[in-house]
Amino acid sequence: MLWVKTFFGILFQTILLSIFLYLPALTLNWPDALLFLSIHFLITILASAYLLIIKPASIEARMNFDSETQPKEDRMATILMLSAIIVGLSLAPIDIFHLNLSSSFDGNIKNTGLGLYIFGMLLVMASMNANEFAETTVNIQEERGQKVIDKGIYSLIRHPMYTGFIFFITGVNVWLGTYFSLIFSLIFLAIALRARINIEEKTLLKDLNGYDEYCRKVKYRIIPYLF
Repeated sequence: MLWVKTFFGILFQTILLSIFLYLPALTLNWPDALLFLSIHFLITILASAYLLIIKPASIEARMNFDSETQPKEDRMATILMLSAIIVGLSLAPIDIFHLNLSSSFDGNIKNTGLGLYIFGMLLVMASMNANEFAETTVNIQEERGQKVIDKGIYSLIRHPMYTGFIFFITGVNVWLGTYFSLIFSLIFLAIALRARINIEEKTLLKDLNGYDEYCRKVKYRIIPYLF
């Protein structure tokens, strides 16, 4: 059953991404977007299959969205994060097909965008592999015996999944968008990430045993040696 739910979840996610890209473009004649969506679907399917075999609890955690126990502050931060992702995707076709406020990327720089996106997706999947408590909402999962995760990629930074989102949005805009869409998407994402991380760490410091010690041990939130 979890395999079926995961497949349809990935299919639904890919359809949403298609809407965020093609609807603002007002055209289906966009081969670069089709290639991106195809790669996204393939990577997500393969990575999810691996996790379903090796660590299905991580997939279950991502599917668990308990809005009733979600704090109001976190609900607002979640909405802001989702809005930042939508803006990050939609600004690319808006500027490419309509506003033309800046030039698009080309050549090797453009191709680098796909590499950045793939790296971002791998970071997200590595985070899920390391942390089986990474739900979409901030709450302490006492019934599952939640503990501090400080191994793997979490030994370097405290929020590697959000680092993955940065590479995701950057890669999409370098591959599909313009300088304008890249800069404004990253500004919007930075605002959303700051709000989300502050609320998440406030909850974890208050309610999760050992998280304060973990923060002293792993000083950087998103980028090693920088932030």
